Amino acid sequence: MYRQSINHIKLAIIPLDGTVFDLNRFRYNYYHHLCDHKKIPFGVQDFYPHLSSMYDMYKDLPLTNKLDAGPLNSKIERELSQYLNYKGIEPKEGFLELLEYLHQKEIPIAIISTHRTKDAAQYLKLAKIYHKVHFIIGSDAVSSPLPSTDILETTLNHFHVKNNEVLLISSFAALNEAASKMRFNIIYCEDLVEADTYEKETSYKIVHNLFEVLNTLLFDQYDEAEIYSPILGMSSDMTPEELTQVKDELKEKYHDDQQIVDLVNQTYAYHISQLNEQSIKDGSVLLNQTPMRKRFHFDDETQEISKSELFSLTDEEETQEEMSNEVVEKKAEEIHISPLDKEEEIELTELLQQINFSSSQKDESQPILEVAKQSEQTEEIIENNEEEKSSPVFEVFLNIIYIFAISFLVLFAGIIVYITFIHQFEMDQGIFHTIHVVFQAYHSFVNMIFEGILDFLHTFISFIPSYQQYSQSNTMLSIDGVLLLNLFIFQTIIIAIIKGIVHMIKRSLDDESLPE
Repeated sequence: MYRQSINHIKLAIIPLDGTVFDLNRFRYNYYHHLCDHKKIPFGVQDFYPHLSSMYDMYKDLPLTNKLDAGPLNSKIERELSQYLNYKGIEPKEGFLELLEYLHQKEIPIAIISTHRTKDAAQYLKLAKIYHKVHFIIGSDAVSSPLPSTDILETTLNHFHVKNNEVLLISSFAALNEAASKMRFNIIYCEDLVEADTYEKETSYKIVHNLFEVLNTLLFDQYDEAEIYSPILGMSSDMTPEELTQVKDELKEKYHDDQQIVDLVNQTYAYHISQLNEQSIKDGSVLLNQTPMRKRFHFDDETQEISKSELFSLTDEEETQEEMSNEVVEKKAEEIHISPLDKEEEIELTELLQQINFSSSQKDESQPILEVAKQSEQTEEIIENNEEEKSSPVFEVFLNIIYIFAISFLVLFAGIIVYITFIHQFEMDQGIFHTIHVVFQAYHSFVNMIFEGILDFLHTFISFIPSYQQYSQSNTMLSIDGVLLLNLFIFQTIIIAIIKGIVHMIKRSLDDESLPE
C-alpha cells in the first residue's frame, strides 16, 4: 500500500449520494419496502455492495426477475425527487462547516454522483449549495461505472492536480477501490454500514460523520508533526534560530528527496506556529507591538516614569492618576488666581444682588405660568378623550380596516417585487439569494406555527382539519394560495399586536401627563 497524507491537499472529491445527502439510505428504504411488499428478505448488507452506478445498482438485486432494473431505477429516482422537492432536503451534519473550511483553504470541491449529473445539480440547487461547489459529474458522463476509475480520472484531468494532492471522502467500498487504484488520499465516512477490513486498509482514516472529517483536516497534520519531530531533531524547546538551523541542514542533506523536504518544512512550520502562539498567549508579542501612550505631566515634576512602568499601570491606577492630575490642575489654577481690588469687590457685589433679584422674580412668576400650561394641557387631553370616546364602534371598525389594508399592501408589494425580478430570483445569486433565503425561513416559520395550531386543535375537535388536510385537500385554493393566505393571516395578527402595544403605550403616557 502507498502512504497517504492530508498535508498537501489541492482538491477535495466528495460523493453526493451518501456523503453530502442521505440519498443512499432513501433508496435502500424504498427498495426494502418493495421487498417487504413481495415478502422477500432484504437487508442493508445486501444493498451496500451494489452501490456503484445507477445503471448497475439494482441489476443483481432480488427483484430483478420481477422488475426490470432500468424502469425501476427511473421510478425510484422520479419519486425520490418528487418527495424531496415537497419535503425539502438538507446536507448531512458537518458538511456546511467542511465546505467553509475548504473555501478558506482555497481547495476546490468536486461533487461526484452514482446517478445523473442533472439530478446531482438539482439536489444541490434544492439545498441552496449549488454555487458553493466547483465541479459536478455523474455516472452518465463516463463510460464505465465504479469501481472503474473513469469518473475519478475525468475529475482529476479537469483540475490538473497530482494524484497525491487529492482527498476523496468515500462512503462505500466501490469508491474506495477506484480511489486506491488512483492512489488518492481517502477518508472513509461511514454511511449505510460500518467500515469493514477492506475500507480500513485502503483509507487514511475511518470517521463516523463529517465533523470528524473536519477535525481530521484540522488536527491530524499536527499529530504527524509531533511524530516526526524527534526523528528530525526538532522540539518545542528550541528557539526559532535553532529550528531554522536544523531545517536548513536537513534540506541540504536530503535535497534529492522531495518527500522528506516537505516533511521537514511541515514540521518546521508547526513548531514556529507553536512558538508564535505561545508568544501571543504570554503577551510578549502584543507588548512589543503596543505603542507607548502619551502621559501628561506638569513642568514642576522632577520624576519620570519609565516605559515598563507605564505598561504595568492597571485601569484603576490610571483612574487614580487622572484624578490626581485634576486635583493638581485645580490647585494650580487656585495658585494663579489674583485677588480683587476693593472697588472691583463692590461692583461684583452689586452685580450679584441684581442677578439674585431678577432670578427671584422669575421664580415667583414661574409657578403661575406652569399652572396655566398644565391647565391648558389638561383641557386638551380631556377634549381628546371625549373625541375618542364619541364613537368607539366606528373607531374599532376603522382600525380593523387599517390593519387588513396594511397586511394586504405588504403582501402585494412582495408579489410585485418577485414578479419584477423573477429571473434574478431564479438565478439565486447575490442579494436575491439572500432575500430568497430570508423569505424561505419566514415562510417555514409561519407554516410551522399554523401546523402546530391546527394539528393541536384537530386532536381535540375533530371537525377542525389538520394542517395536511388544510393544505393539500383544499379544493378552493392552490398550494400557492394557501401559502399567501397563511402569510396574510400571520401578518394581520402581528400588525394588530403591534398597533395594540402602541395604543397602550400612548394611553400610559397620556395618563402620566395628567396633573395629580
